[in-house]
Amino acid sequence: MSVHVTPPPLLRRVAVAVAIARYAIPIAVIPAIPFLIARGELALLVLLRPQKEFLLLSAAQLARTGAPSIPLLLAAYVPFMVVAVWAFFVVGRIFRPALDAGEAPRWLTRILPLEQLDVGRRVIARRGPLIAVMGRMAALPPTIMAAAAGASDVNGRRYLAADLVGAFGSFALMVGAGLVLGEAYDEYGIWITVAGLVVLVALIALITRWVRNEADRDD
Repeated sequence: MSVHVTPPPLLRRVAVAVAIARYAIPIAVIPAIPFLIARGELALLVLLRPQKEFLLLSAAQLARTGAPSIPLLLAAYVPFMVVAVWAFFVVGRIFRPALDAGEAPRWLTRILPLEQLDVGRRVIARRGPLIAVMGRMAALPPTIMAAAAGASDVNGRRYLAADLVGAFGSFALMVGAGLVLGEAYDEYGIWITVAGLVVLVALIALITRWVRNEADRDD
């Protein structure tokens, strides 16, 4: 069992503010998604609403038009998919006693649905920090997994190191797949592209199912 260090007050305030922004901004940008896609502002979309499908779409556009560049996509990816996710880890550490006692503030249970958080805590208890890598590949919110890790006995440094590997692994997978699918569309047409997309979605679904099964499996 790791020894938990209480985050200092300034870090607590910053982490909570970043976590709330990470929750609110992607929701606020939903009405602008069609406009941003139509304008080709996909890097901005990755920045404001960092989802696998938008990263995939951005890379496909890169393959077909030469933009946005991979460094630009990476710069857009890091703020909300690494820095803000780690803020959720700190939030989990801060509010672990309240979560354990069933006394978490209402705003926290809104940004961290307790059922999802419980799944994350169970799978981390079974598999430890390295589950962060698989969690990043799965269709699971990395914010939930990070908060679950913060609210568990997992070693913080080990978890965040594994999460960093998973974050960049997921980035590489989505960008690589997007580049391949974009080129496939130009070379072979829509049906080969759709087939490749189906394979990718199936892979992500299988990883997601495995992670969830690990949470539910009896010892």
